[in-house]
Amino acid sequence: MSGAPIVIVGGATWWPASYRNFANLLQEISGSDVHIAPTTPLDWVLGYFRGFGQLVFEVASTVDKALLESEAKKAVLVGHSAGGLACRVYIGGDPPYGGRRYSGHRRVETLITLGTPQTVADRPRLAPIDRVNELFPGALHTDSGLRYLSVAGRAADGATSPRARKRYERYVEDGRVAGDGVVPVDVALLPGSESQVLEGVHHNRRLGRWYGSDRETVELWWPEELRVEGSLVGDTRA
Repeated sequence: MSGAPIVIVGGATWWPASYRNFANLLQEISGSDVHIAPTTPLDWVLGYFRGFGQLVFEVASTVDKALLESEAKKAVLVGHSAGGLACRVYIGGDPPYGGRRYSGHRRVETLITLGTPQTVADRPRLAPIDRVNELFPGALHTDSGLRYLSVAGRAADGATSPRARKRYERYVEDGRVAGDGVVPVDVALLPGSESQVLEGVHHNRRLGRWYGSDRETVELWWPEELRVEGSLVGDTRA
């Protein structure tokens, strides 16, 4: 148990309140305070037109608040879906993004992404993801001690599910691959990061059991060193 506060950054179609259950589970397992960044689907829509600077600023503000209320020097970021991309921008580095230079790598000890589209096909609509990868490639700050963990679900095969294949082909040329029903496995694994692939886990609750469904599912991927002593109920690691 590190005692670091946890900040959840949600996906483009999820409202902050949708993560309350998930936040409660993380608090029980980790013993740490859990905060949810107040990003909304409207923020993401506006971001496509005005840039994502304001959205990343919300992430930065939430981390600042979490650290201010704790005695820790660094936080744990958990990014679901597109929220993982916002986390990577906040962690940042030397290049500025949207006219602002972020240096969250000094304030984050671990980044965990859940079903985040990390590496994608070269398409105009995916240009924002390409831009993140161009500025902040892979597990950029591993050498300075920041831990990266990419979690992917394997619950739907695009070779047998036309619906899954269509969703996967938003990110890859050939969607006849495995994934969480929205993001293919390979797309969700950030180069250079630690990785876990969870069988039977979907991208969101609308599709079925998702990354934050229940304690048993969360314990499949939540790092043991970040758990409160005695929180592990059996060996559930994937």
